[in-house]
Amino acid sequence: MTLLVAIGAVPGEVRCAWLDSGRLRGLSIQRDSRPACADNLYLGRVTSLDKSLDAAFVDIGQARSGFLPRGEAPKGLSSGDSLAVRVKREPLEDKGARLTALRLDLSPELIRNAASAKPPALLHDAGDPLIAVRDSGETPDEIVIDDEAWHGRARRIFAGRPDLLACLRLDLAPQVLFERLGLEAEIDALLQPQAPLPSGGTLLFEPVRTLTAIDVNAARHGAGGAAGQALAVNLEAAAAIPEHLRLRNLSGLIVVDFLTLGDPKARHRVTEALKQACRGDANPVRIQVMRPSGLLEMTRRRARPPLHEILTEPQGPLKSAETLGFEALRHLRAAASGRPIRRLALRAAPGIAAALTGPCAAARAALEARLGRALEIETDAAQDSFLIVLD
Repeated sequence: MTLLVAIGAVPGEVRCAWLDSGRLRGLSIQRDSRPACADNLYLGRVTSLDKSLDAAFVDIGQARSGFLPRGEAPKGLSSGDSLAVRVKREPLEDKGARLTALRLDLSPELIRNAASAKPPALLHDAGDPLIAVRDSGETPDEIVIDDEAWHGRARRIFAGRPDLLACLRLDLAPQVLFERLGLEAEIDALLQPQAPLPSGGTLLFEPVRTLTAIDVNAARHGAGGAAGQALAVNLEAAAAIPEHLRLRNLSGLIVVDFLTLGDPKARHRVTEALKQACRGDANPVRIQVMRPSGLLEMTRRRARPPLHEILTEPQGPLKSAETLGFEALRHLRAAASGRPIRRLALRAAPGIAAALTGPCAAARAALEARLGRALEIETDAAQDSFLIVLD
């Protein structure tokens, strides 16, 4: 078994993939425009106590104060108090983050961070890929990073861990790192609603605001009779669904429409297989009993925004202009690597051109500074993506 961690970064976005013997095991994409905070630790300040809700509201530096139930807060809490908290649930459109109080005496590192901080302050970023590698309990065979700044940061974070420093490598090859590893195609596949099963069956993912529906479809032909085929396809689906939930980062209420199984023992077997496949998930999963119709409800804790919300347009599955803007800059950097450049230009669709002066502006400026050339952007309504021009 070979464990590889690949980190690709530009200002405003960092992508991290874990590959186990070449198979994608974990994926995270963090963007400054879509900050995530689940499991982050903060030093907050209590802004108010609400007797009707039996809770406190805590300022952790976000647009809305976090919600701290009294049962998860220390006794004697007063308005204005400083308090270390952990985010249990991401904020929603109309609600702040759900919080729980944290005991600082459990971690010397947190005590040091809190001692020098003024609330509201971030004490620990659970989504930082380098911290995740350091705290994973695993030593990868190789950690590859395609950005000098992140490579230098990794050396600082891994200080005191010679095993991690020994496998750390800076990769500035003239090709996008994730593309060279075949990860771009895998990410594109994860954005599609349909996913194949080994037998020829498929899974259809339909996430909406309140839940995610997953439909299990059988192949047209199969051996073993209708009941045997349905059981075989359902077992394949039970093994594949948890992996898709983790990689697509789907959470909340999930309703799976398995193929109908008349035998209660067969339904129990599929449910147990699903539970077994979910045991390695870092986010708690609860699975209900499968109904005779094949419907099964499960819940998964929301930790980070779903992959499709980060990368695609709201109507999906087309990539957003911001996603394509970052993609263009990664390809520009790779194409210009190791060669003299007199002119750096990009012919782009209007939305991508706008993104390069908006959410991708910091990444664009960093690329221009690195290459010593200003990026010329030509808006071309005939383009549905972008075209790189180098002289």
